[in-house]
Amino acid sequence: MKPKKALILCTVLATALIGTACQKQDGTTRVKSYSRDGALGITEVNPNMPMSPTYHTYMDDTRLMKETIKQVPQVTGSTITMNGPIATVRLTVPASLSAEEAARVEKDAHDKLTKAMPRYTVKVSVSRK
Repeated sequence: MKPKKALILCTVLATALIGTACQKQDGTTRVKSYSRDGALGITEVNPNMPMSPTYHTYMDDTRLMKETIKQVPQVTGSTITMNGPIATVRLTVPASLSAEEAARVEKDAHDKLTKAMPRYTVKVSVSRK
């Protein structure tokens, strides 16, 4: 290849590169940066990371369930067992309650616990003692 043609070819390529690199940005693309958590934003996408704002331990979840159960009338005692995403709740109500009243307490507790802890599958049972 002749030197003159090589010079022309290099000039054309350089002009093309400069032209594409200096295009005007329209401003519609927004770049999001990682949060400054030291883990390149991974705490924002993994709810099980202790630094995540949605992270809870079983102790925290059990405490919230106990507070929710206190709002259910007629419950005298409770036992909560956690097994992964399943929360088994055993409630104790007075023996003087009828079966219909105990069923109503069970339904009320199940509804309140499901709303308070949507990430768990809640199983509620009631015993009269």
